Amino acid sequence: MGFLFLDIETYQSEKNGDSSLNPYEEESKVLVISYSYYNSFKPPKKGEIKATIYLKVWDYPDEKIFLDEFYNILKKIKKEDKYLKFVGFNISTFDLPYLFGRMKVLKIGNEQELYEMLFRPFQIDIYQLSSIISEETKNYEQLWNISQKKMSRFFKLQEKEGEGQDCSGFYDKKDYEKILNYCKSEFNLEILLDCMYLKIKEYRRENN
Repeated sequence: MGFLFLDIETYQSEKNGDSSLNPYEEESKVLVISYSYYNSFKPPKKGEIKATIYLKVWDYPDEKIFLDEFYNILKKIKKEDKYLKFVGFNISTFDLPYLFGRMKVLKIGNEQELYEMLFRPFQIDIYQLSSIISEETKNYEQLWNISQKKMSRFFKLQEKEGEGQDCSGFYDKKDYEKILNYCKSEFNLEILLDCMYLKIKEYRRENN
C-alpha cells in the first residue's frame, strides 16, 4: 500500500475563466503536475518527506505527450501497488476529475481505463478533513471546509505565495520559473496530512 501525493495547476484563459476549472473547454490545459510517491504502509512523517517531482507542460512538445507521460507513470505505480492511495487537497472534486477530462479529450486511454486509473484507487482528500479544525464549523454549526492557505496558517506552516490563477499570467509571459516557485510553495501535502493525523489523535485522546 503506497501513497501518491498529487497537485495540479491548470490554465485560465483571459477569454474563458472556466478553462481552469472545466477540462472540456477549448482553452483548458494542465500546466504542472506535482507529485510524490511513497511505497509504504503508512504515510510519511516530517523527517521522511521526499523531494517533490514536477512535470511541466512547457518541457514537452504538447499537452498530450505531457499527460501521456504522467499516465504511464501512474500505470507503472499502480501495477506494483494495487492498494495505491491518492492524497491531495480538493483532489476528489478537482485534480482527478480535471485530469480525467483532459486525458479523455486528448484520447489518452478510453473512459474505462481512465476511470480505473484515476478513480478506483483509494483517496484521502485533505480538504474534506479541514472542517475538523475550521472555526467556521463552530460558528455556523455545520461542517465547513477551509482553504489550504487557512489550514497551513492553523498549523503554523509556510503559506503558499499568491493564487493558482497567477500561474496562467506567468505562463502567457513564459515566466516559467515563477510558476514553479508557486508550485513549490503550495506543495505541503505530506506535512498537512501528518498534522491532521496528529490533531485527530489529540482530539480522540482528549475525549476518551
